[in-house]
Amino acid sequence: MTPLIRAALCLVSLAAPAAAQVTVTDRDGPVTFDAPPERVVTLDWALTEDLLDLGVTPAGAPELGLYAEWVGDPAIPDGVADVGLRTEPNLERIAALEPDVILSSDLDPAQADTLERIAPTLVFDAWAEDHDNVAAAREIFLNLGTLFGREDAAMARLDAMDDRLDAIADEIAAMDVPDTATLVRLNDESTVWIYGENSIPVAALRRVGLAPEIAPPANRWGVTQRPLEDLAAAEAGALLAIRPHMGGAAAMGGPLWQALPAIRADRFAEMPRTWSYGGALSLERHAEALLQALGQLAR
Repeated sequence: MTPLIRAALCLVSLAAPAAAQVTVTDRDGPVTFDAPPERVVTLDWALTEDLLDLGVTPAGAPELGLYAEWVGDPAIPDGVADVGLRTEPNLERIAALEPDVILSSDLDPAQADTLERIAPTLVFDAWAEDHDNVAAAREIFLNLGTLFGREDAAMARLDAMDDRLDAIADEIAAMDVPDTATLVRLNDESTVWIYGENSIPVAALRRVGLAPEIAPPANRWGVTQRPLEDLAAAEAGALLAIRPHMGGAAAMGGPLWQALPAIRADRFAEMPRTWSYGGALSLERHAEALLQALGQLAR
């Protein structure tokens, strides 16, 4: 949001009753609204998850068909408009929805300036190599709780998640399963994405009491593409592949896959569909998926 627009919003807000105002902080600093926005457009799936987890239905969100395929939970309610690609949203569709606010993450400043012509646009710092992505997701969730007047609901959801994560950790501790795991997405017949430090999947793994056996160093997204044969280093722990596999499913029929130590020792399981670049409550969704997958390996 440009400094001029931020100043204008703050000046307008001075005439509104103080109790109705809400102030949130995005990457450019604090901004005050006269009242919680009613019509909101999101430009990425993590923010869409966050809104739905807070009980707020967006007027528009991107790539709804792919969201259903890759994310799924929480489901998109009927009536939400598809605003186009996450990388190139449809400005005409967004304008037609007459949003009170547009929410985005890590957006190019020029693109943010363009969106500002439609409605106030908040841009959050969500994914970066030099910060804790999971902590950032939690902070964004709390900011959204404030923006929509749902601070108590946001805190209650996070507290409930922490309680559930404790319970999942206890359930896994009672299982006869390896105490390490490698978390992957199958890319194609010869390559795989391995989740490492600063990723939601590995954060969930650690939170429920396990450790990564193969964990690439932190980067922006917490995931690194590697040759399929690198999974041979998963010599003792579980190998867990997050669905959907898409083209990577072909790898499971090949001789290299069958020769992997984890496959030969029946230490492989598939995790349910879970979006690994999601909002704050994605941590719990990954832990639930881990619990289900490890249950297949329990002896």
